[in-house]
Amino acid sequence: MSLRQRLIAGLAFGALAWLLWTGLDNLEYVDEVSFRPLTGEARSNPLYASRLFLKGMGIPTQTVESLQSLNKLPDTDTVLFISATRYNQREEQFEAILDWVKRGGHLITRSVLDWDSYATDNEEHNAEDTAVDTDNDKPNADSEIPTAPPDTAANSDNDNPAASADPLQLYLGVYTGKAIPFDEKDAETLQLPEADKPLEIANDYYRAIDLSPDNDQQGLTQVKLNDRNFIIHQQVGKGLITLVSDFTFIENYNIDDYDHAEILWHLVHANNRSLQQPAAIWLIHSEEMPHLFRIIWKHFWPFCIMLGGLLLIWMLRVSHRFGPLIPKEGEDRRNLLEHIEASGNYYWKNKEQAILIDSTRHAVQQQLAKRIPAWHAMSNDQQAHLLAERVGIDEQQILHLLHGDIRHKPHEFTETIKQLEHIRITV
Repeated sequence: MSLRQRLIAGLAFGALAWLLWTGLDNLEYVDEVSFRPLTGEARSNPLYASRLFLKGMGIPTQTVESLQSLNKLPDTDTVLFISATRYNQREEQFEAILDWVKRGGHLITRSVLDWDSYATDNEEHNAEDTAVDTDNDKPNADSEIPTAPPDTAANSDNDNPAASADPLQLYLGVYTGKAIPFDEKDAETLQLPEADKPLEIANDYYRAIDLSPDNDQQGLTQVKLNDRNFIIHQQVGKGLITLVSDFTFIENYNIDDYDHAEILWHLVHANNRSLQQPAAIWLIHSEEMPHLFRIIWKHFWPFCIMLGGLLLIWMLRVSHRFGPLIPKEGEDRRNLLEHIEASGNYYWKNKEQAILIDSTRHAVQQQLAKRIPAWHAMSNDQQAHLLAERVGIDEQQILHLLHGDIRHKPHEFTETIKQLEHIRITV
C-alpha cells in the first residue's frame, strides 16, 4: 500500500470515528409511552384484560355475550362474574341464580346505585347552598325559632331506613351508601380474608356498601376500605355471594395498577378456602341483547353459509352472458291495407259498416279538397269526371265509391275501402 493510500484510509477512518463519537455524545435513546387505543373485543368488553389474566393463571375463563342471553347456568363449581348493572334482569333469572348459589355456586357482582340516591345527593347539595345563602340573613337573638326535639330527629332516621330497590341487594339486606373518601391519596389498602398482606387499590370513585338495620350479619364477611364496606361476602346455603362496590379497578386500563390483579385473584377464590382453582369462570359485562345477526350466525351459521353460496351462484349466473349478443328484433309493422281489411271485418261483424265507410270517405274528401282547387264547389258528376281522368277509374264506379250504398255486401265493402284509400294516396 502506497503512502497516498495510507493517508486516504487514515482520513476516512478518522472521519468515521469522529462521526461515531459525535453521535454518541449528542444522541440519546429515549423511551416514549404513547396512548394506544383498544382494538377488537377489548373495545366493547371492559373485562377483556381480566379474562386474559385469569386464563394465564390457569383458570378456564369465557365471556358470556349478555346477561339477557344467560339462559342456562353453569355447574356449581364455576364462578359467575357479573359486572352488568342488572337493571333489566328478569325476576325468573334472579330466582334461578339465587337457587344456583344455594346449591354451591359462587356469584360475584357489583353494587347497584338506586335512582333515589341521585335525588338524595341533589337534596344535600341544595341544602348546602341554602345554608350558605341564609348565613347572610341571620335572625335576631330575641326571635324565637321553632326546633324539633333531638329524640324526634333520631327517631325519624330509624323509622325510614335506607333500602335498595335492587332485588339482590334487598335480599342481602344492603344498600349503596355515600362515596368512600381517599383523603387525596393515590391509593389505599384493604385487607382481604384470604390475603396474607394488605393490598393496594387506586384512588377512584367508589360508594360504600352499607348494611340495612334489619341485617342480622349471619355468614357475612365485610372487607373495609377507609372504614367503609368495599366488599362483602354473604354465605347463602352452600354457596357464596360476593358484592363489590365497583369493578373499575379491574377494567382493561386499570388491572395492571397496584394490586388490582391480585385482588381479582382473591375474589374468584373466595368460595374456596383452600385456594383451589374453580372449574371455570363466566364473565358477563353487558345486559343488552346481542345483535340479531350475531344470534343468527351463532345458531344458524350452516344455513347462512349455504344461503351465501346460493346468492353468489345467482350473481355469477345473472352477471355473465354466453355467446354473442343477440340483437333485439324490431317489431313488425303491419301493412296499412291489412289493417284496413281487419278493421272492415270487425265493423262488418258488429253491424257498424257505416262508421268505417263514412270515416274513410270523409278522409278522402279532405285530401281531395287539399289537392284540387274548388273541389267542394263541384257537383258529384264533375268530381267523378275529374277523378276518372286522374286515377283511371270509371266515373260510375267513382260515384258508387263516393256516394253509393255498399253496407250489405262484405266483399264489395272491403274493396270499396281499399279503392278509397288508393284514391286518397294517389291524388
